[in-house]
Order: sequence, then structure tokens, then C-alpha cells
Amino acid sequence: MGMGCLHQRLGRTRALPFVRRFKPSEIEAATSGFSTALETGGPRGTAYRARFADGLVATVRRAGGGDPEQEGQEGAFYRELQLLGRLNHRHVVRLRGFSEGHNRFLVFDQMENRSLKECLHDPLRTPLNWRTRLQVAIDVAAALEYLYYFCDPPVFHVTVNSSNVMMDADFVAKVSHIGTLQTMLSVLARQ
Repeated sequence: MGMGCLHQRLGRTRALPFVRRFKPSEIEAATSGFSTALETGGPRGTAYRARFADGLVATVRRAGGGDPEQEGQEGAFYRELQLLGRLNHRHVVRLRGFSEGHNRFLVFDQMENRSLKECLHDPLRTPLNWRTRLQVAIDVAAALEYLYYFCDPPVFHVTVNSSNVMMDADFVAKVSHIGTLQTMLSVLARQ
């Protein structure tokens, strides 16, 4: 997988054995030239649907903002990778990979049913029944318990809302957008 570069840039922290490094050309090919946008605008940028040559279907999101050569951007990118790569829970959206270079991207599991917000408010969808809604609440609580009690250092995800709760094909809820927590990244940087 070639995680040596990531390991070197992160210093004495652990390498990320389950996170794959993609070439920018692989990302572009998988997204068909960034033609299928799942989400546009917003603070986290645009997300794209990607189908890789090995069959992996994923969501690709441009990492960070601004120029990657700018002061601090490179370090922030690798700290975010380190944080997201360490998270491993059924109810947290999993980081599958990344690409480096001028255009940096993060590759996440594809959430077929998109966000909880869309499931609740889209008039063209069948409304969620109460049993599913209760299970979503339990799933989110399990994710928060994991982030707070079982991560070292603890992750305080303070922006839990229906847009940040993603739904997979079986309507299992998964918390997303954890890497946007700058306070957590600064704690990680001090280790």
C-alpha cells in the first residue's frame, strides 16, 4: 500500500494500514472526471460518487481548503488523515483512502441512502418508520460513545445534526464529517 510517506510526514505516529493511497489519475477516472456530484457547496466542499477499477464504490471529497502549499495546510491534511484513519466503528463513516499532490482528496465509504436529513425531508422518499428512527438514534448514540470513551484522545463531535448522519443501504446510521474538528486536530498534533 505504500504508507511510508504518510508515516514519515506524521512523525512518530502510527501508519494507517487500512487506508489506501490513490493516484490522482485513479480518483479522476473513478469519478468520470468529477461528473457525478452528490453534494455541492457548503463548508465541506463538493462530494463526488466514484467507482474504482477494483469495484469499490465510494464518495470522494476534496480535502481541506486553500492552497496545499500554503503554510500549515500540509500538516493539517496529514493530521486529518491520521485522525480519520484511526476511527473504526460500525456507526462512523470509514475513510477508505486518500490522494496526495496539488489536489488532495479523501475517499469514504459510499452511503447509498445519503443523509438522514434527506431521508426525513425529501418528499419523493418513503418516510422512515418509527422503528427505523429509533434505531438511528441508538446508532448515533453508539457512535458518540465510541468517539468519546474509546478513542485516545477522545473525539468531541459537537456538530451532530441530520446532515452529518449518513444512512447506508440498510438504513444503518453512521456519523460523518469528523475530520472537520480543528480542535481535535490540534490536540492530535501535540502528541
